[in-house]
Amino acid sequence: MKARKSVVIFSIILALLITTVAGAQITYEKATITSYQVVNLGTNPTTIQADYYKSDGTKAFTNTFTNVPANGVVTVQQALESGLPSGQFSAVLSASEPLAAIVNQQLGETGSGNSTAPFSSYGAISSGSKEVTIPIVMHEWFGYHTELFIQNVSGTAATVTIDYKPTSLNGCTTGTATSGNAVGTLPASTAKSVSQKTLTSIAATGLTGSCAAFNGKFLGAATVKSTGGDIAVVVNQYVQDKLFTYNGFSNTGGTTVIFPAYLRNWYNYYASLTIANPGATDATVKLTYTPAAGSNPTAAITANHTVPAGKSITIYDGPGTGASDLSAAYPNGTTNRFFGSVKIESTNSVPVVAVVNQEATAAAGNQAGAYNGASSTEGTKKISVPLIQSDFYGYYTSLTIATVDGTDATVKIKYTSDGTFSSVKNTSKEYTMSTTNGVLNRYEGPPATAAQSDILDDAAWKSGGTGRFIGSAVIEVVSGSNIVAFVNSESNSAPQAATRDSLYSFNAFNVQ
Repeated sequence: MKARKSVVIFSIILALLITTVAGAQITYEKATITSYQVVNLGTNPTTIQADYYKSDGTKAFTNTFTNVPANGVVTVQQALESGLPSGQFSAVLSASEPLAAIVNQQLGETGSGNSTAPFSSYGAISSGSKEVTIPIVMHEWFGYHTELFIQNVSGTAATVTIDYKPTSLNGCTTGTATSGNAVGTLPASTAKSVSQKTLTSIAATGLTGSCAAFNGKFLGAATVKSTGGDIAVVVNQYVQDKLFTYNGFSNTGGTTVIFPAYLRNWYNYYASLTIANPGATDATVKLTYTPAAGSNPTAAITANHTVPAGKSITIYDGPGTGASDLSAAYPNGTTNRFFGSVKIESTNSVPVVAVVNQEATAAAGNQAGAYNGASSTEGTKKISVPLIQSDFYGYYTSLTIATVDGTDATVKIKYTSDGTFSSVKNTSKEYTMSTTNGVLNRYEGPPATAAQSDILDDAAWKSGGTGRFIGSAVIEVVSGSNIVAFVNSESNSAPQAATRDSLYSFNAFNVQ
């Protein structure tokens, strides 16, 4: 996703939660609470204002962060914001310099900074549209459901409806198509949640034979439409102990879409890829899977698919699957494993959008995260990462960078620590390195070596025997292609992290 600078005031949009987790079958001991990191992308110090809105359009609270330096990061925990009551709110961040922000969701309680799994993240956005494409929507999909958070990002009211379109799996239609489902009218800057859990009207009915297993379920795509103000959408996918979150697509997509990281049989981790076609003409797509270091075997794999107009397809590389694009080269139950990038090319020039879900088995802590594919036209020479962690009270990040054309590039990564929690405060250091097969991964988790990490094993970040780091990063291309990136942030010590999803996943921000 891109961060852009406005002429006078730069605003970004957040849908914030301080509420209980949706769904009667999903039960936890604490409520869902958000936090966010916002970074100043400009060249000058700035004041950042956060305005929180109730569903009726009135302000619930305003918070102000003064003199935030260039590349400086502010971390805000709603559980500790003394002026903000419990409830569900939307928010608008504004400043005189360009901003980027990510929002984290986790369990917690008012007055406590401690977080309990499950975790998820999504990116703040700077603009919306009249139609938003949602590639993955689920109702009772073998225990999985979705919930949409729809925000009016304009200054005028937005009247919102949703169209649902099932996909086809093994020759079976996985749901019932419905149109014009009313959401209601959203005042300026406000948000509303819409859960698919109780939406039985979209469930498949009347299926027989091998398709009968899909009765009462829905898997497919949705289009959220507004008459009036522009809207943005955030999607939660959830099952007990797992939470995936991604941003809806406010554009028509791209003819080349890049994913920096995809997994199959990767030390109990795996992924699924959903491709949606917002247009009125079927898209024929070519997928190229390029292995990164550690994969076995190492040959690239290609596959071709058709994505029907207005619908989506899902490619699943998890346990039990035997017919994915990668299954022949990386069969289940073997030591063959894949970690690498995926490139989607529309061979008939029909734009598509796509999302990857990452998961882990129970043996690897039920990890789960989602991120958006980036159109090759979104790639830039500079990327902002609002959150990087290393040895930070059990939290750490994995940063994956990919070139948009698959060729190699040399990049410099400049890390900047915060001024409050890091062992070495308000410090920047730069590292230069190159991609291999168009991909570069920097992993700050234990037991990473100096070859895998930048911060973890560098004595420059240690003080008093500790190397805690929380801050941001800026990635710039020294030579080679434009790039995109995404981040996994994980904890090995948060409450319930051993058995619940303790993975935050988010797209980095391409800077013009």
